[in-house]
Amino acid sequence: MITKLIFFEKGVETLTYFSHALASALEQQGFRTFFYDISKEGASLKHVKRFIKAGETAVVTFNFIGLSGESFLQENHGISIWESFGLPVYCIVVDHPLYYQKQLECGVKKLHMFCVDRQHIRYMKRFYPDIPCEFLPLAGNLTTEEYAVRLRGEADARALTKDWIPYRERPYEVAFIANYVKLPTIEEHFTSQTKEYIDFYHEILNYLRMHPDQPLDPVYERFVLREVPDATDQELKTAYYGMLFLDMYNRTYFRERTVQLLVDNGIKVYAFGKDWEKLPVRHPENLIPSRKQLDSEGCVDVLRHAKIALNTMPWFKDGAHDRIFTAMLHGAVALTDSSIYLKERFRNGRELLFYELEELDGLPELVKERLALPVEMEYLTQLAFESAITADTWANRAQQLSELLLVE
Repeated sequence: MITKLIFFEKGVETLTYFSHALASALEQQGFRTFFYDISKEGASLKHVKRFIKAGETAVVTFNFIGLSGESFLQENHGISIWESFGLPVYCIVVDHPLYYQKQLECGVKKLHMFCVDRQHIRYMKRFYPDIPCEFLPLAGNLTTEEYAVRLRGEADARALTKDWIPYRERPYEVAFIANYVKLPTIEEHFTSQTKEYIDFYHEILNYLRMHPDQPLDPVYERFVLREVPDATDQELKTAYYGMLFLDMYNRTYFRERTVQLLVDNGIKVYAFGKDWEKLPVRHPENLIPSRKQLDSEGCVDVLRHAKIALNTMPWFKDGAHDRIFTAMLHGAVALTDSSIYLKERFRNGRELLFYELEELDGLPELVKERLALPVEMEYLTQLAFESAITADTWANRAQQLSELLLVE
């Protein structure tokens, strides 16, 4: 039975934040945890070896951190320290699995994967059927102090709402948390391609803009098989990996278009993240950029001060993003493009607000209408909190994970 867990920290800030939240919840369930400082490379190696007890220890990580062939985690005979001890490995992938073709094909031993979108699981079962894979949606973030309250129980957690800034007094009418990347910057990926390939890529992008409800890999497959009808699954996976920049281009296009529409229709948008001052808009007076990238605690603080938390999904068509649940936990109204999963879980206008990428032109009017209804919006935030605090914290996700660990 697994009783000891190894996590990683000091790599990607967001994933470190998730890891500590998950570890704290698992510690409350009786697990012992160890954090490997990935920034110090081999410095933690002797300590982690002392912590490991074969048969009782597992690795829990995000996005293949610690599982990507890091040299300082390899033994002399070329296998990872985790494999040498026979440790089971649990990896939560917060992007589409096609981003991790190399890691998935290197044969990580005793790997169990979790995906944050149910359509990603279908991808895994098709291309990597031997790797166990389950759905584990992202969760909302609480500060360290709030998380301690949450772990004492839901009744205590509900007291957190007493510290909310009243909805009508919140200074940010619409807050948006993300970095801005100019499309021309992403277009640099096209420059080394032939005109034939560039036309092919733009055809895919145009299709996704016209059909924004479609997931990535089936669209990619349709276009690749049109050109190469007898492409094998291995060739398809390789083609998908070579088109990763199209995903970034596509999500940036919709992120840019969404903020532009609001700003140019008289709605003030407080944009938190790098380079929003570079966004071309007709009414720059309505765009208030923070000019810096926030850490996870900073993002939580923004949402405490927001009336509406605008979200654009990273092309998750059957999943959710942590920004949605974090907003729900802090009294901001989550306004997001929809997904199959979100529509199953929540009622539009009750726990959150949906908009559709196919109908973006109607978004400014929706925001204006809702800002004019503060009583209804405040009631929505209460319903949203009740839902998220009972089902969408990292403590909830830890419970699902622990059920697997206890039978390992």
